[in-house]
This record gives sequence, structure tokens and C-alpha cells, in this order.
Amino acid sequence: MSRLCAGPSCFNTDQSANQLRLCGKCKAAHYCSKECQRRHWPSHRLFCQKQGAQISMVLAECPSLHKTYSLWRKSMGAFLCTWICVQGLVLKFPHGYRTKFMVLSIIERKHDPSLPQTAFAFHDVSIHDMCRLQDLLRGDTDEVGSHMVESERLAKRHGHIGAALLVIQATSSLRTATLVRAVPVVLTLEDMAYEKEEHWEDMTKDIINEAIDWRRMRKWEAGLNVAVS
Repeated sequence: MSRLCAGPSCFNTDQSANQLRLCGKCKAAHYCSKECQRRHWPSHRLFCQKQGAQISMVLAECPSLHKTYSLWRKSMGAFLCTWICVQGLVLKFPHGYRTKFMVLSIIERKHDPSLPQTAFAFHDVSIHDMCRLQDLLRGDTDEVGSHMVESERLAKRHGHIGAALLVIQATSSLRTATLVRAVPVVLTLEDMAYEKEEHWEDMTKDIINEAIDWRRMRKWEAGLNVAVS
């Protein structure tokens, strides 16, 4: 799954452009240029400020947690988020997945810093109705809702199906801080080709605990025996 530039009327992806850069404050939106980021700011501002404030609060409690999480997300790739949303939402609720969202809870564990994909252990994955989003995000639902509408439009502008919502809760190893990230997941026609897995929750646990990154996950999902180094 490619990442999309959030710039208005921009069709660049991380495959068509050399590199997409993350918004420095919220770490959620991607851009191919400073011009795209500038043009996107009016609609991105409220979501960005709320997410940025939450990151700052977590940094005060546990300075290393956000960096550890960011490296973990990058090493695991967007493929994991897509697979969770397809299995937990789209294949279970094909006509109503937009009325629900996924929650993935992970806990920091001891790991080799050179292997960031091993930084977190699986805790839980669950499906919730959108009415529960306000409790989970502490009242930031308006901003997340607007961001989801924008992500839906962005996905369709690129010819994709739409977007689903995954909320990731990353807790520090000492349980002193929890980073909550709202992650819009763009869904493509290719993603709809997955077969429904009855034990997808257990498979998600294995993917995270065994640190199967996106390259290995593609082979693993195809049924190959993938060894974890």
C-alpha cells in the first residue's frame, strides 16, 4: 500500500515521488513538498494541533516512547495497519465498516535498538462502534472525524475505495504513559482481494510478537514459511 500526499489536488504517492515527508508536529499527514503542506494547512490545522499536543504530553511523561513508536511503525510498514482494518472491519462489515473503528493495543518491551520492529508486544485488538471514539480520544472526535472525511476524499481522488480508522494505543514498558494515535487507513481494490481469516486476532498477535515486518508479511500472508531473525 503506497502513502499519499495530502496536498490539495496533488496525486503524488511515495511511489511516484522520490520521498514523502511526515508533518513534523502530528506525524500523521504526508507531503511531497512544502507547497503541498502549506496549501493543506487550513484544513489540517485543528487535527494537527490536537495530535501534536497529545504527543507533547506523552513526551513529558516518557521522552523515548514516541520515538520508539515512530521507528516501530516505520519498520512494520503501512501493510500491517491495512491488514488489520481489512480483516477486522471490511471483511466482517462490508457495508458498514465506516460506522466502526479498530483499536490495536501494544506494550513496549526490551529490544535491540537495531531491530525497531521488535519494540512492542501485542496486548489486544478489538472492534468498536464510532460512538465510543469520543471516550478513547478524550474529546478530539471532531478533529479526527474531519481528518477521516479528508482521508476518504484523498483516497477516492487517487482512485481507491476509501478509508478506515485504526486507533493505536502504545504503552510504555513501565506503564507510565500511553500514546494514542488515530491512523486513517487507505483501502485499495487490491486490499479487497484478501481472504477472510477466522483467527485474524491470533494472527495479528503473531505478526507483532514475532516482528514480521511488511516485507516478511507479504511472504507470510502468501503462505510461505518466514523465519524471524
